[in-house]
Amino acid sequence: MTRYRARAVLLLFGVLYLTACSSWQSIGPVSPSRFIELDQPERVRVTMQDGTQMELDRPVVDGDELVSRPIIRLDGDELVAPGDFSMPLADVLMLEVQRFDVARTIVRVGLGALGAVGALLFSCLVLPGPLNCS
Repeated sequence: MTRYRARAVLLLFGVLYLTACSSWQSIGPVSPSRFIELDQPERVRVTMQDGTQMELDRPVVDGDELVSRPIIRLDGDELVAPGDFSMPLADVLMLEVQRFDVARTIVRVGLGALGAVGALLFSCLVLPGPLNCS
């Protein structure tokens, strides 16, 4: 097990690093009710007319209302509130979903690769030791 421990740690950090490459993206010109009925997203972020933002868990459209359970954040923890919450679709200014962001992923992987090359060059050129880089 100790032989593959370094690989396992690197793989774990790589997976955690890549899963962070998502961002909230607006749904565009599609109406919120149509988008929710067709796409059935797991989570959405709603910006209301007064500027208030809420994250909703498994939203559904019921008539002219958006029904869901709100997600409450306390000190970094997420809690899904019990009971349903509803708001009129007319109050929804913007609807966003969390999706994979290709540009952010390319930048982060590129910076990670540059960091790895820099660390290797630093260890070969500056640090004394048994590592022979020639």
